[in-house]
Amino acid sequence: MPAWLVFAAVLALALAALYQLATRRYGWRLAAYWLAVLVGILGAEAAAESLGWSFTRFGDLRLLPDLVGAAVILALLWFLGV
Repeated sequence: MPAWLVFAAVLALALAALYQLATRRYGWRLAAYWLAVLVGILGAEAAAESLGWSFTRFGDLRLLPDLVGAAVILALLWFLGV
């Protein structure tokens, strides 16, 4: 498995765990939050790659677009009350 994918998965898990602690919704939801945040990170990564953005790189990842993608997903989860 590529190192950038491991880092993206760990980052998504950390953000999902923080969201779960902040919203006090425990249990099976952590897996759903992790998957949603991972999809947001990878979607933002694909968009940044196709647009040619190469700022804030950390290895093969572009951290700023990835964190924005994760924040959008977390905001959507919070807005929907999930």
